[in-house]
Amino acid sequence: MKKRLRDKLPFSIRKFTRRITVGVVGWIVHFVGDALNIAVSNGLDLKRAWPWDINLPLQTEATTPKQLPDVEPEQLPDSEDSQTLSVGDFLFLMDAISKKQDSATHPAGGTRASVIIPVFNKVEYTLQCIRSLMAEVDFNEHEIIVVNNASEDETARVLAHLGSFVRTINNAHNSGFVQACNQGANAARGRYLVFLNNDTVVQPGWLNHLLETIEDDDSIGAVGSMLVYPDGRLQEAGGGVWIDGTAFNYGHRQDPEDRKFNYRREVDYCSASSLLVRKDLFHRLGGFDARYAPAYYEDTDLCFGIRSLGFKVVYQPMSRVIHYEGITAGTDITAGFKRYQEINRHKFVEKWKETLRHEHLENDPDNASVVANRRRGPRILVFDSDMLSPDKDAGSLRMQLILKSLVQRWQPVFIPLYSSNAPKYEKLLGKDGIEVAEIADYKRLIKEGDVYAAILSRAAVADALLPTIRKLDRNIKIIFDTVDVHFLRLEREYKLTGDEKYAEEAMLLKKQETQSARTSDQVWCVTSDDKNVLEREAPEASFEIIPTIHALHGRGESFDDREGLLFIGNFNHRPNKDAVHFFIEDVFPRVKERIPNVKFYLVGSNMPEEITKYNSEDVVVLGYVPDVAPLFGSCRVFVSPLRYGGGMKGKIGQAISYGLPVVTTAIGAEGMGLRHNHEALIADEPEDFINAVCQAYTDRELWQRLADNGYRHIGETFTPQVVEEKILTALERLGKTGQKRDKVLQTIDRRLLNAGAKADGAAN
Repeated sequence: MKKRLRDKLPFSIRKFTRRITVGVVGWIVHFVGDALNIAVSNGLDLKRAWPWDINLPLQTEATTPKQLPDVEPEQLPDSEDSQTLSVGDFLFLMDAISKKQDSATHPAGGTRASVIIPVFNKVEYTLQCIRSLMAEVDFNEHEIIVVNNASEDETARVLAHLGSFVRTINNAHNSGFVQACNQGANAARGRYLVFLNNDTVVQPGWLNHLLETIEDDDSIGAVGSMLVYPDGRLQEAGGGVWIDGTAFNYGHRQDPEDRKFNYRREVDYCSASSLLVRKDLFHRLGGFDARYAPAYYEDTDLCFGIRSLGFKVVYQPMSRVIHYEGITAGTDITAGFKRYQEINRHKFVEKWKETLRHEHLENDPDNASVVANRRRGPRILVFDSDMLSPDKDAGSLRMQLILKSLVQRWQPVFIPLYSSNAPKYEKLLGKDGIEVAEIADYKRLIKEGDVYAAILSRAAVADALLPTIRKLDRNIKIIFDTVDVHFLRLEREYKLTGDEKYAEEAMLLKKQETQSARTSDQVWCVTSDDKNVLEREAPEASFEIIPTIHALHGRGESFDDREGLLFIGNFNHRPNKDAVHFFIEDVFPRVKERIPNVKFYLVGSNMPEEITKYNSEDVVVLGYVPDVAPLFGSCRVFVSPLRYGGGMKGKIGQAISYGLPVVTTAIGAEGMGLRHNHEALIADEPEDFINAVCQAYTDRELWQRLADNGYRHIGETFTPQVVEEKILTALERLGKTGQKRDKVLQTIDRRLLNAGAKADGAAN
């Protein structure tokens, strides 16, 4: 129904309806948000009050985070009642032991990570922790080291039974947490050390998310996990330190699903309850400082040391751990090991007093969110029509990589205009350090006064939001990201089909895109062709070319080990449907005459019946495939017979980035700098396209030349490193910093200066 209405209604009516819908939905969201705020502030528990058995949407900053019952950690369920391993857990461990008995050897390629667990008593928690690690640790890459601090229960006997795949260090006396961790680190074989408390249960993906984060950025020295209490409340989303050395757990006892805790941040420190550290940095610093023995402040001190060497400490919310805080050391800060928390604070302040005085703020809960994120530059708000789905369309993949580039120097906030209820994709953004907000929040974010620029992606988004943003704050720099010049694509579609509705839509979109270009501070186009077309309509605008972005990948199989033709595209995009119809009806039958056994693999999301009906022995319709890398690595030729379109064709660049030769049209190759018979084969007429496909498929020398030249071209032109420089240059051309950015940074500098002055006064 929605599709039929979209095709039949005039574009002007659809445009008017869209703007009315955005306004009404925004008003409803604000009204409902206000009502929920009032209800929650008066004691409503949303999850208990909700009458249907469904998951509530992720908490937004526009609503008050759920206030969980104020229960002390020591009031959590007693271990004797709730943490005894079940029969299933016991059998799982025994199966793991038997399976790993023969295979648990030193990895041939070197150990990637060493998980170090210091323990003292509480064997039931140690077993529970190890049981959770069984699903997370690949013993072909990693190792587990348990340092037993002279436990008085059955810990030693239990660990003896796990000796085939858990390395155990047994101490004659309890040397404390600091010494035990250093012992484990000295015995570790891994490139990375992962310190883990025994009173934890790691969650799926825990270790992989830590490793992927640190291996993605050479400037990161340590990565910490989100810590969650067994009752579901947040324990820590990274840690901050005040000027007096007092440390705090950001988000303590709040809702772990609140968006402000679910994006990667650079922090003062992360708890060693779950902390990954580069081993070389750990040893450069001499390990955990022995002055903090037996425990407390050793992890904070280590993180300060890592930052003093020029590396970052990062909180990664995708890595999650259930933590039974206080099980070993207790919670009373006046007794037992816990008393060292205050004793060691004074030692910490003495060691780091200069850093604290110059970089840290006075103890003020109102500044917790400022302290919890060490990247204190201004925000860039990035608006797009929908939540990004980078595995389904090239536009989303491009925007995801743009956001990752912005993270390096700014604080990007991604705001989808219409829909954001896609937790899978939102978490992917959070993992890369990108905050997500609802459209209802954007006015509040602007009014907070720390927004430098707004990127409006696509014509409809710019048309809906640009005037309002200008009214809210005229200092905000506005960038209109065209993605592709839509009216050009529609003009080409009209020329091909003769359908008048496309001519009407092209005319209206030309007016809309031209107006957005004229009223923006900068216009981003993906190709020089798009730039030239739009520049003729808006010559006064400032243009930058920000192309699609393609990281280089493994090149897969050799020519002889590959087979089949491949097409990938999002079938909500009409040019892709037209290209497939053209290829299957006019090209593929003639190719089959010359290459009888060839198959055509058809992949893409939102595939309609008019496309799936082609499924046969020779045309393999796969539909949406989450991981297309195996197809790029095993098919012999990628075909993209586009007859109309605009912008840069992301799947062509993606295919070449895997070393897969491409046969396409002039429209398909547009803006990529591809030369016929050098980086690709380019043909427009059916007969020429048929010949090009057959040549690329059968000529080994030609295939190799196209693969090598195309791969080199992507590396020189479209990698994240290359395009990131283009993005940063474009932002610098808006103004070196801009009035708003200066104001924000000066405010923070003043806070730090005042804090330092007060500290100097107190010292005197």
